[in-house]
Amino acid sequence: MDAVTFAEGLKSGRNLRAADIAQLRKNLHGQVVLPEDHAYENGRKVWNGTVDKRPAAIVYCTNTEDVIEAVNFTRLRQLLVAVRSGGHNVAGSSMCDDGVVIDLSRMKRIEIDPARRIARAEAGLTLGKRN
Repeated sequence: MDAVTFAEGLKSGRNLRAADIAQLRKNLHGQVVLPEDHAYENGRKVWNGTVDKRPAAIVYCTNTEDVIEAVNFTRLRQLLVAVRSGGHNVAGSSMCDDGVVIDLSRMKRIEIDPARRIARAEAGLTLGKRN
């Protein structure tokens, strides 16, 4: 299924109700940034400066529960979603116009178990990031 066909059935996030945003903010450990917020312009920037997308909201997740909350919020409202971790996709796929960006960039936890030779890294880590 191509992106255009997929997006056709989804709703714009520009008409999100204030009560819905308030409830989302209450349920998150992270932060919700809207176009009228001071942090919005910086929050919508990605590595590729030619990408100029304007999401209806950016949800900064800080843990797995936040991700679940953000996914459920958008799914129940049938909103267009983009997911950003490092924000380095050349095409700008980690941003969307009029949808909700679920931003994982603040999730930088890493666990290393040398005895079992297992590493677990959260999605916000980027190359060279150290704990």
